[in-house]
Amino acid sequence: MGILDIIFPKKCAGCGEFGTYFCVSCIQSSKLYFPQACPKCERASIDGITHVRCRKRLTPDGLTSVWEYEKAPRELILKLKYKYVTDVGLSLAVPASGTLKNIKRSNPTSPKWTDKLILVPIPLHWTRNNWRGFNHVEEVGKILAQLMGWEMTNLLERSKMAKQQVGLKGKERKENVQGVFNLVSNPPASSLDTIILFDDVWTTGSTMLEATRVLKQAGFKRVWCLTLAR
Repeated sequence: MGILDIIFPKKCAGCGEFGTYFCVSCIQSSKLYFPQACPKCERASIDGITHVRCRKRLTPDGLTSVWEYEKAPRELILKLKYKYVTDVGLSLAVPASGTLKNIKRSNPTSPKWTDKLILVPIPLHWTRNNWRGFNHVEEVGKILAQLMGWEMTNLLERSKMAKQQVGLKGKERKENVQGVFNLVSNPPASSLDTIILFDDVWTTGSTMLEATRVLKQAGFKRVWCLTLAR
């Protein structure tokens, strides 16, 4: 046990048990997001696949969210995002990877999570990243990719500063993120098949829909969205 663990002891976000941010009991009792839903119309969909009627050239191919955005998962995401407790990333990534590995596909077109996939985290604007000191989505993404045997790559950057999405309504969120993403570089040919676009929470989906649009315009054939919670 380090000195920081004595001064700032870890405490489960769900039950308050000391020694961990996410105890086994709270992991097991946390509500998984089910049924998965189409990222465009947000109605129930097998495996979260985008409904045929909702598909357009620049929309995501599907969406998977691990947990309901409530109780321990919500508290942990907020602790990582706004209180900058970076250790929380591991506490979220480990159970998330276990859940993904155990997901059974009902449709062969949805991702097989145990395959070698490419994970692309949603970026922060450089000023916000410098002020905070890290991108919480990238921190979880690094650990998750390692646990899943994936490659993580930063293909996107935020080219302009937008308002924080918290407190904005659906239409305002969509307008707020229009044109905020650029491709960092031309993607390698080997990555043009399927990638996993990763963020912490899906609220209205405006951020991930805009990021997907940029990636598909760049030539990516399939973009599947993945979030810790929804």
